[in-house]
Amino acid sequence: MDKSSSPGYVGKWTTHEEPENSKLLARLLERKEQELATIQSFYKEQLEIMEKKNLQNYKQTAEEYFEAAAKTGERIRPRYIATMCTELQTKVLQCYKENPKQTLHCSRLAKQYMNCVQQGKKSAVTNHG
Repeated sequence: MDKSSSPGYVGKWTTHEEPENSKLLARLLERKEQELATIQSFYKEQLEIMEKKNLQNYKQTAEEYFEAAAKTGERIRPRYIATMCTELQTKVLQCYKENPKQTLHCSRLAKQYMNCVQQGKKSAVTNHG
């Protein structure tokens, strides 16, 4: 049996090679760490570029959305049904407050108010579509 192949044998070459192997491995490790640092820097830069582009796209999309919403809002005519017959409405409410137990006294005003609202609805339909 050869001494170099036995498991318990430590040759004189091994002791001389260990410092060189350690130096070689240290250089390889350092080179790999530099490569990783370069790659990390590259991807960090790429991420920053993508984040800037994403922010620009978001701002542009938001601006386009609000412009489209404003244009759409201009095309749609608002309805003013809520503001019609307010004077009659006030009179009817006042009559009910003054005559809580005799609401029939307010029936003429209530009928006028209902007619006013119906007329307002009809004119809104013919004016808006």
